[in-house]
Amino acid sequence: MKKIFCLLSFIMTFFVAQAQERPMNRQNMPPPRPMNKVQRERLESFRIQFITKKLDLTPAEAEKFWPLYNEQKEASRNLMQTAKEDEIAFQEAMLVIRKKFKKDLMPILKTEERVNLALKVDRELLNKMRNEMMRRKRPM
Repeated sequence: MKKIFCLLSFIMTFFVAQAQERPMNRQNMPPPRPMNKVQRERLESFRIQFITKKLDLTPAEAEKFWPLYNEQKEASRNLMQTAKEDEIAFQEAMLVIRKKFKKDLMPILKTEERVNLALKVDRELLNKMRNEMMRRKRPM
């Protein structure tokens, strides 16, 4: 009886272990699909709506804010593509870009609180998009 119980418990343990979800590592993940034009436009529209709502931008503020924001994003993107060897230099260059953005935003957004919120809203947007992507990937 003891042998049968041990054998059954071993078999059950084996099946339960096989049923566990295996963590995905980056090597097993398929490469990301490129976005088409419609998806890119929808994402851009969502980004503009999200940031405008979070910062509570007036039309006059938005008119001045978006060119600065796009310039800062382009500078960050260029930096990421060029400087990858020296991590400290990369961080310093990114900090210079963010400080310039903060200084340029002060006359537009008027308060330190809104300027700091503008600097944080990108990270919040990325987290929101990441959570949405994970939600959509999860099997129902």
